[in-house]
Amino acid sequence: MRIVRTPSNKVEGPISDYHVLTYADSGFGPLPHYTKRRVPRDQVEEIVSRINQRDEAATFFPLPLSAVPRKVIWDKLHWSELRAHLADFLQVNARAFGARRILIDMQSPHGTAHVMEALRGAVEDVPPVCVEEIVVVTAAEGVDEQPQLSRRQRDANVIAAIAKDHEAAEAESRNRRSRAQQRTF
Repeated sequence: MRIVRTPSNKVEGPISDYHVLTYADSGFGPLPHYTKRRVPRDQVEEIVSRINQRDEAATFFPLPLSAVPRKVIWDKLHWSELRAHLADFLQVNARAFGARRILIDMQSPHGTAHVMEALRGAVEDVPPVCVEEIVVVTAAEGVDEQPQLSRRQRDANVIAAIAKDHEAAEAESRNRRSRAQQRTF
């Protein structure tokens, strides 16, 4: 079995070849990427809420998609719990899923170093039985790093740009009128 880190834009093969493990955040995490057009939004919200309230992982059966609680990724105090969730996932995979390839997408502002550390520990705790490959997704390579803006920030930027264009157009219009008035004298 091999464990590799791969940029999100260089994952080999179709996603359907993997059982994906991510974290329960339907707004800012990678989960919406995997549920889009496959699971109704209200169902995603319900499962995400259940995972985070009960503090236990769940699957989006029949999709090969599972999620751990958001806090094990976003809160540094709970990173040790990530190892336990990963070990549990490996046990369930051996008993029920039987996935040969696992894609772990825990991208967050904290990076993925802690995910690799927790994964190595989980593999020591519960050696994967049928798994051939575990891919840990990292940030995309070769993509210009644009700051991540919220919808409100993007909307504010668009509004500001429109206002600036409008002001420039009004100034140009005033200049034309002023020149036209100067020519008439």
